[in-house]
Amino acid sequence: EMQKQREKFVKGCAEKNKIPASKANQIFDLLEKFAGYGFNKSHAAAYAIVAYQTAYLKANFPVEFFCAMMTNDMADTEKLSKYIDEAREFGIEVLQPDVNESGVYFEPARRDGRDGDAKIGIRFGLAAVKNVGEATVQSVLKERDENGKFKSLADLCERVETRALNRKVLEALIKCGACDCFRQTRATMFFQIDRALGRAASIQSDRQRGQSSLFGTFEEKPESGFGSGDVEKSLPEWPQHELLAYEKELLGFYVTGHPLTPYVPLLKKYALANTSQLAELPNREMTRIGGLIAAVQNGVSKKSGKPYSMVTLEDLEGTVQVLCMNENYEKFKPLLQPNKAVLVTGEVNSGDERPKIFPQEIIALDDAPKKFTKQVHLRLQTAHLQPAQLESVRDMVAGHPGKCPLFLCFMQPAGEVFFMQANDRFAVTPSLELQHLADTRFGEGTYYAKVDTTLPERQSRWPRKGATNGDD
Repeated sequence: EMQKQREKFVKGCAEKNKIPASKANQIFDLLEKFAGYGFNKSHAAAYAIVAYQTAYLKANFPVEFFCAMMTNDMADTEKLSKYIDEAREFGIEVLQPDVNESGVYFEPARRDGRDGDAKIGIRFGLAAVKNVGEATVQSVLKERDENGKFKSLADLCERVETRALNRKVLEALIKCGACDCFRQTRATMFFQIDRALGRAASIQSDRQRGQSSLFGTFEEKPESGFGSGDVEKSLPEWPQHELLAYEKELLGFYVTGHPLTPYVPLLKKYALANTSQLAELPNREMTRIGGLIAAVQNGVSKKSGKPYSMVTLEDLEGTVQVLCMNENYEKFKPLLQPNKAVLVTGEVNSGDERPKIFPQEIIALDDAPKKFTKQVHLRLQTAHLQPAQLESVRDMVAGHPGKCPLFLCFMQPAGEVFFMQANDRFAVTPSLELQHLADTRFGEGTYYAKVDTTLPERQSRWPRKGATNGDD
């Protein structure tokens, strides 16, 4: 059908717009190529209207807009994570799920800000929590609407049918923070699950048979939901990395923080790119990127029979796949552990829909200052500098001996700067600890690390033809 139109098009170009036949044919070639995914005018107009309406809602009702988007894709944790990050960029707080506040889906939620003003955020929907079904959530909400908020874990278990609120569901609700409203540590509540469910099953069974405890009729029910002889001890909270891992697993995002937060100074200084910038790099460009190992998928190549690891590396912007194979598999295997913070130097493959990295070096992120710092400078204001402070500098660097050259940078009130290289015996080991110590003693910005940003030459990923060390 397109070919039938070429002659008519070329003729019309010449008659109406004085376009030569060679140019007209070039234009038609473009149109012919686009015809595989070309819309007619009515179709394009409909798309334009929907695009305009969507943009209007996002601009004028961002909270409601993001609630709808998150609900629509709540089964896709990757999309959900992107929406949450974008909502936060809009200044919209995404609140953790709460058995006393959440609905089935994502909903606008009013929350008092630190300045006393009421702010609108987004409350995480209970049905979006992994391992929590919609039918269970409906049972919880029905009981909450009819008889008020839940006062404790035991109260929740006793009032909601145990057929709906089983152990797997309860574990998920506790681990993701949906039961934090009961003001106990998640570790304590997790420890209480068996007793709470056992007691609830007994009470519900008696209730169905029309029985009740004689003394329970007259005694006031304790706040905890347990009998006075059953008071549970309070356990210390799980380690921070464990809390965050559970939140990420069940919600798709971190609620109480981010495991990379302590590493932000290292990422800013020693990583040369982040995951959001990889797609902009030329194919096969070398780079250096840091992050947390979120997952490791091991396998065996069908072609060579050799093992490989596909590592999901996560930073504060997103994720990227790091493929370790051949000699790199054995070399980096000890570092390829979930929740391990690493710095990867490697080649970017941006030819696919999503970039990948073929590593040439992987090190623990904590080791980045030691490996990539060329010099350490201590910037000292001479206006306030006393001999005792110089002695303090000497004692401080003596406590962090190493091989990195140390420079004292004397900053004059008028702006002049003088550098003095310390003796080799005062060379240091660069670290966040040394940076914190220097900035605490002598003021913010005292510590400066001159970073080596040079990258190694790209290595061939494939062996030469005829080699015997694998062909993957």
